[in-house]
Amino acid sequence: MRTAIEFYNASFNRLKLSSRLIGAGLWDMQGSFLWGRIASVTQIVMFLALHAWTGYKYRNDALQMLETQSLICTGAALMIKYFTMIRNPAPVRELSGNIETQMYTKYQELSPEYPVVLKYGRVLYFAGHIMIGGYFGSLFIIWINPLFMYFTEGRIILLFFCEIPYVDWTVMKGYWTTVTLQIMFYVTGTCGLILVDYLCAFFTINGSLYVDILRFHLGELSELLANPDYQTRSSPEIIRKVSRKWRMCLLEHQRIVEYYDKFSDLWSMINLAQVSCSVFGICINMLIIFLTDWYAAYAILFALFIDLTVHFVLGAIIERKVDDLHISLMHFPWYLLDDRRQKEYKLLLLRAQQPSGMSIAGLTPVNYETYTQIMKMLYQLFALAMNFLK
Repeated sequence: MRTAIEFYNASFNRLKLSSRLIGAGLWDMQGSFLWGRIASVTQIVMFLALHAWTGYKYRNDALQMLETQSLICTGAALMIKYFTMIRNPAPVRELSGNIETQMYTKYQELSPEYPVVLKYGRVLYFAGHIMIGGYFGSLFIIWINPLFMYFTEGRIILLFFCEIPYVDWTVMKGYWTTVTLQIMFYVTGTCGLILVDYLCAFFTINGSLYVDILRFHLGELSELLANPDYQTRSSPEIIRKVSRKWRMCLLEHQRIVEYYDKFSDLWSMINLAQVSCSVFGICINMLIIFLTDWYAAYAILFALFIDLTVHFVLGAIIERKVDDLHISLMHFPWYLLDDRRQKEYKLLLLRAQQPSGMSIAGLTPVNYETYTQIMKMLYQLFALAMNFLK
């Protein structure tokens, strides 16, 4: 049976592998020259440029032009995510390094906190399996769509509607040239999505671990405060234990505040790009489904919808954990502390009441309420587009 550190290392190795495959270099030696990064940036620019060119080529046919733009919003969002990551490797390294040293290395099998750490190590590991399986499942449907169309209707189509200038994909050589390039786009894009989205889940789940460890220590401190020997001040050993545990709780709360602040700053623009590009991408593919018989749009729509939903679920998890911490602090028997520590508790409670968590460029929090508003806006946008095309 795997230990918590083994679950963590397996999850972290997935992130490092995805980072190396697309040349992000988040955990590589600083200043190293990464050919993979040049290749990834080139593919992103080519992806967007070819979609724009194909859309311009079919500008006189509204339905065909719509099909050419089915993935352009995904490419735009991925470009913003990628450049945000490669411009900010230091915060990513700091957060991931602190998680390993302050949680998984510190609390081993014999520590009382180990069951909490093991639980989150397992959640992190299996969440990676689910997210990676979901992405490749959607992409597999897109990959088999040309085979399905060939055997059912006898038509030869591309993986997605994106052409190369001066390359005729209706002939054998041009077709395989175009499809090979599209497969390269798919592999690079999938690795990029896994890196950014799983990294978001990685930080969210481990942030919840920070909170639950603090709540665990608050529970231990409550038991010490309720001890009659502490209340009568007859045991110097228990008084020292209370002092150490209280300082530990203050330090852990400070770590949680700093952790969520850095995480929120790092993901602020990523969330904005995710929401705006996903809304337009979902709307475009819903129109394609209603107006054409291009079956791959179902898989693209499913992937976009899941990607958007996952971000808001993660934001809601952070919000819920912060609320749980606030409730634990409210129920904490602060009245058993001495006067100096009661003042520290008031400052602690005051900071806990300030909101922490992910936001969309600082405009609105990433939670279920915002998600509901975005779904309403998406329906209105879709209805407006349908009326326009009619």
